[in-house]
Amino acid sequence: MAVLPGHSRAAAVGRRSVLVGLTLFPLAAKAAAVAVDGPLAEALRGAGIVPEAVVWSPLVTLTAPAIADDGAAVPVTVGLGAESEVTRLHLFAPANRRQVLTSVEPLSDLVRPVWRLRVRLSKSQTIAAVAQLRDGRVVGAMAEVRVTVGGGCRS
Repeated sequence: MAVLPGHSRAAAVGRRSVLVGLTLFPLAAKAAAVAVDGPLAEALRGAGIVPEAVVWSPLVTLTAPAIADDGAAVPVTVGLGAESEVTRLHLFAPANRRQVLTSVEPLSDLVRPVWRLRVRLSKSQTIAAVAQLRDGRVVGAMAEVRVTVGGGCRS
């Protein structure tokens, strides 16, 4: 660790500290607030969540296929980081007639929650998973799913 002349050793920053900081920088950048409006904002409000309070964070992972051959059974996986204590998890499909696909409460804080399910999507849209945490934070993730012509809900 290099110490500049006239500076104390306590004020010096080592190469390792800089590298650790740089590796964490993308996570901080991704955890930015994204303006939510339109059908997704309405769906969030309907579930009692203030859209502006949601932080779109890498703490929540939402995995769905970019292109779904059949909108009637789209595989979706929602996972949460190990340090998160989830009180409730919501999955939204704002372009569906029924926008809230599911709302679940984990049974235990002892396991890291991962949900795998198949959902019905009426058309191509951005789906969102939003988790309410015990400390009051609301975090979420979004995924774009394109439904091909053959699939989708039947009206």
